Amino acid sequence: MPFLLRTKIEIPPIPGRHVYRERLALQTRLTADQQLVLVSAPAGFGKSSFLIEWAHHLQQNDTRVAWYALDEGDNDPARFAAYLVTACRIAYQDWQPADGLPDQMGLQDAIGTLINRVTEDGTPFVFILDDYHLITEPQVHEALTLLAEYMPPNMHLAIGTRADPPLQLARMRAQGKVHEVRMGDLRFSDEEISAWFQLTLGWMPAKHLLAQLDDLTEGWAAALALIMMSRQSPDPTQFENQLARYSLAQRHIFDYLMQEIFEQLPDETQSFLLDTCVLSRLHPQVCGVLTGDSNAPLLLNQLASQSLFVIPLSNTEPIYRYHHLFEQFLCQYLHIQRPQHFYRQHRLAADWYVGQERYVEAIGHALNAQDYDYAAKLIEENAWQPLTARGEIATIMNWLPRIPDNALDQHPRLCLYFSRGFYLIGEFPRSEEFLNRAVKLVEQSDLPDKEKRILHAIACNYRATLAAYQGDVESGIRWNEQANDLAEDVTGLDRVRIANTEGFLRYLIGDVNLARQAYKAAFELAQDMNHHYLTLDAQYYLSQLDLLAGDLQSVQDRCEAILALQTTKIGPMCIVMLPLAFVYHQRNQIVQAEALLREAIALARRANIPDALWWAHLLLAEVMWARGQVEDVRACIEQAKSDSQSFASPMMAIHIGAAEASLALQMGDLDTANAWAQTYEDSELSFYYSDQENLTLTRIYLARGDAATALEIVNDLIDDARNAGRMSSVMMGELVRAMAHQQQSGPGDPASVSAIATALELAQPQGVVRIFLDFGQPVQRLLQTAIAQGIHSDYAQSLLDTMADAHTIQHPADTLTDRELEVLALIAQGASNQDIADGLFISLGTVKSHIHHIMNKLDAQNRTEAVTKARSLHILPA
Repeated sequence: MPFLLRTKIEIPPIPGRHVYRERLALQTRLTADQQLVLVSAPAGFGKSSFLIEWAHHLQQNDTRVAWYALDEGDNDPARFAAYLVTACRIAYQDWQPADGLPDQMGLQDAIGTLINRVTEDGTPFVFILDDYHLITEPQVHEALTLLAEYMPPNMHLAIGTRADPPLQLARMRAQGKVHEVRMGDLRFSDEEISAWFQLTLGWMPAKHLLAQLDDLTEGWAAALALIMMSRQSPDPTQFENQLARYSLAQRHIFDYLMQEIFEQLPDETQSFLLDTCVLSRLHPQVCGVLTGDSNAPLLLNQLASQSLFVIPLSNTEPIYRYHHLFEQFLCQYLHIQRPQHFYRQHRLAADWYVGQERYVEAIGHALNAQDYDYAAKLIEENAWQPLTARGEIATIMNWLPRIPDNALDQHPRLCLYFSRGFYLIGEFPRSEEFLNRAVKLVEQSDLPDKEKRILHAIACNYRATLAAYQGDVESGIRWNEQANDLAEDVTGLDRVRIANTEGFLRYLIGDVNLARQAYKAAFELAQDMNHHYLTLDAQYYLSQLDLLAGDLQSVQDRCEAILALQTTKIGPMCIVMLPLAFVYHQRNQIVQAEALLREAIALARRANIPDALWWAHLLLAEVMWARGQVEDVRACIEQAKSDSQSFASPMMAIHIGAAEASLALQMGDLDTANAWAQTYEDSELSFYYSDQENLTLTRIYLARGDAATALEIVNDLIDDARNAGRMSSVMMGELVRAMAHQQQSGPGDPASVSAIATALELAQPQGVVRIFLDFGQPVQRLLQTAIAQGIHSDYAQSLLDTMADAHTIQHPADTLTDRELEVLALIAQGASNQDIADGLFISLGTVKSHIHHIMNKLDAQNRTEAVTKARSLHILPA
């Protein structure tokens, strides 16, 4: 789990000298229809101060409030999700989610968890996000858009920002859902300025002085605060003379800070401010380290109690921050006047955070110190493994632009890790670029021989993976053999990846036994490291190998057991859902398959796992065919092509083409199927098992009436698949072989009967149904022959009965009427029958009738089960 700063997600205390702005609190009263409160204004207009005051006001009025102060590091979706859920946990003090939460939780999973918790509680709830203008990550914007769209009636979202966020504000404004607090609202009135003067300077300004202040500052809170920080002139006359010398436009603010505040402070205070301005959070211990002064905690406390430019961040701990403008002024001044001291302070801060094992913050300070060697060492030795285990790839990749090329050239291991980072986000060309760069650097370096061997092993492993995805499996095997030869000293995550790649390569050539051995080894290594992602990856491929072996039940048992252990589904769980969805489809459990696939696709998109998306859409295309949704079939195929583009993998392209050709055959589109067949037969891909492609090719030859060529292909395929343990391919191959012999010699042909008998023998124990349905009329005649000859007659008859009853399988969402969907949505919100009747202007009897129909169509026993099923089938939002 990422290290979380509680001060980012606890409501800050109200400062001692705070002007309460009751007019804003009254203006921002919560209403049921205005669920988004947007506080948007330029820097220094008091957005945060107002939100803090409002948060305390809401809490005093029995509203639960979650607080989240954002910074640039929150652009990592995994980190954002962790903070989001933990802030919710603080708001609901009695809420203790399952172990592992928020660790490993995907961003939109976190949104769903938040929505569900607020809905269940039912009491008013406000989630405040401050400094949202620092967020640039599209995934975060998408998640917040989802939250804004599906918030329950008792929830409000408040956003403090310098720029309007990309959250479909136009539509929400048109629906009357937005309450906006703008610069004009935040401007301080004369009454508020007078109250502020009384608190700060101890005297009330005359009307003409108020007018002068208003002309000078236009109610700008930052300017007013900074003026009153200069408490050297308590006399009103001197104060007026002082004001006359300055223009408080933002471009002149630093001059004012220098001459009227900073230069008036004692030398000891000036030194403290310059020594600590590099810190985003001021803690007594780190301030003591950066100042080298044992009195630093006392001075920090004095500043906090006396000065407006130190802002408390916690009610329980002495943690503060500088006013943002004042911090910017101090850092700019220090960087210009004493650049070496500026870098030194950042380096000291980095060392302190390393001692606290807070490596993300440490690396940020090391980079600001321009100590790139230190930053690289921290990434390599301390950050890479835990961040990749948690899926925080964005955090790692955001460091890359800050490291100059000449520094990268001193760190070949770091180049390797960035190569892997690009691979993980699907940018293969850049992955290869950094891989080549790393190898060259290793060769040119004077590193110890042992380190060179380790880096060469890692590089060979990465080359093996890239080669495999590019369709050159033979080269991939050679590269990974080299990695294994050099792997004696390789440990940790890199050792797991070598075993993982070995399994992947053996899987690609269809060697079930060797691949299973390698993935079992990878699984054990990943478990020993408690590396969640690689553990799931090994489980996924072990399930894929069971599919190849024709053992659907083992796949179902494994995948359902994994999913059952996760009360909240995290992004990487999507890969475990795919083999299970395949099993559901083959057993003709179409609704379950579709629901699981749509959930997997959503998780893969949220967690940015492109490798799962293309196969998920191919499976969904098969499901859409079973449902008779031809246009959706085509859309899924196109989406699979799009999802695979970044990999630039000819192997993927051929596989997707085979799936498209197979579906085209089922739709009677022989032209599309023939076009793919020509491309496939002309391709030069080799050395990987191509059962699905070759089975599709045999069916195309059968569609052309060329059973002889089809038999040549399928006979070789069956022999090879049986020798390698790919019994699912043997089953489908025997079915195609039976069709080919039937086409040549008629349904009673002995070879045809023998082949269908073998296919049924392999299919029956696993409950396979769909393949027989999708192959259509020729299979129907084969099954009739099997029944006539007493070959697995009960099973064959059940398949024929299913074919006879086959009709377009309707998703429950298609069977529910619009009114029933409205009633179901209200049930999910906790509405009673009477509430529903009143809300929809229908009778109580009509409501009960609608609920009865909903229960029947969803096969649910009660309201809770109906809502749960509706969410799992994506009828209702999760």
